[in-house]
Amino acid sequence: MSPIHRWSLLLSLLALLAVPPLLHADDDKVFPLVAPAPFSDEESDRVNASARGLAGLSASSDRGEAWESTDDWHSYRDWIDGRWNYLGRVRLNAMRAWSASEVGDLRSKPAVFYPFSGPDFLYVDALFPDSKYLLMAGLEPIGSMPDLGQLEKDDQLGAYLKQVKTSLYTILAASFFKTKDMKTDFNNGSVDGLIPAIVVFLAREGYTIDGIQYVELERDGTLSARSGKGDANGVQITYFRSDRGDVRTVCYFQCDLGNDGLRGNPGYTRLMHRLGPGVTYLKAASYLLYEDYFSSIRNAILEDSAGVVEDDSGVPLKYFNPAQWDVTPYGNYTGPIPLFKEHFQPDLAAYYSGRGHAALPFGSGYKFVASGSSLLVARKK
Repeated sequence: MSPIHRWSLLLSLLALLAVPPLLHADDDKVFPLVAPAPFSDEESDRVNASARGLAGLSASSDRGEAWESTDDWHSYRDWIDGRWNYLGRVRLNAMRAWSASEVGDLRSKPAVFYPFSGPDFLYVDALFPDSKYLLMAGLEPIGSMPDLGQLEKDDQLGAYLKQVKTSLYTILAASFFKTKDMKTDFNNGSVDGLIPAIVVFLAREGYTIDGIQYVELERDGTLSARSGKGDANGVQITYFRSDRGDVRTVCYFQCDLGNDGLRGNPGYTRLMHRLGPGVTYLKAASYLLYEDYFSSIRNAILEDSAGVVEDDSGVPLKYFNPAQWDVTPYGNYTGPIPLFKEHFQPDLAAYYSGRGHAALPFGSGYKFVASGSSLLVARKK
């Protein structure tokens, strides 16, 4: 048994023995996630080698991997290294420092809710690195974990890496995924969903993947295991980093968070309720929470969140009742980009002009240049 696998088994056992977060009493204290299923030694080596390869990192084994000698992978590695170094300088380092100083109290919450996330594990982990359970959701397909070794043998590695590069370009250059691009970037002949992007971020942030399980998000907010992506609407990924000492879980669900979608399957909001109170993170959310037909997810956020960290595309200021919420503004509110100009908030502009507010040292969302970016931190009283 490899040292990494022995460590992951130990952490998984500790996770099973640990007391889960306090659940709402009406949920009968049933823990809603599926039990972790750690990889075998062989699976762990293969999956984590491929994850590191997708992240432009050399395999952790001494022998190296066959794809590491190819021109296609060298070119891809050089590209992602350059983007990552840039991203660290202009955004990620500042985000981590700001989070530690400004939202340290919210970082202690075990559950983080990130609706409309796409595969963006990167930014939410930068702000909330201590989360035990991260719930992500979007309309894009789940996908599957690629085997880079097999892709290299089949002479498909170059085409696959080219498509991954295309899918990651906007979030590494700006700070978000474009909704219209994700329809093709994550659903084509090469990349079949979001798992590849998620594991890129996991590997780049120094995590080892402990298990990948396809799941069904049931109407009551519990998860059940599935044998493959064909009969699943979600994926549960367990991961760890040896310097943090515990196994953590990120779930991505392909689901419609509009009112009609939640009437058909209210599982996401009921899972929020089971794991809450948590923290909600909202970024580049297409201003959907301004609309009446997204009132159900908006109400769930306000009900089951102890805090909300969002750019102006999230929950409009008017829904944060001053009797229930303290709202702290950061940065400069300059209104939406032209595509969403109809969602300008006069009351938010007045809120900024009527009080002092600290600078925001990084760009967030559609206004990804720091000087024109804004962020609200709302804490429930």
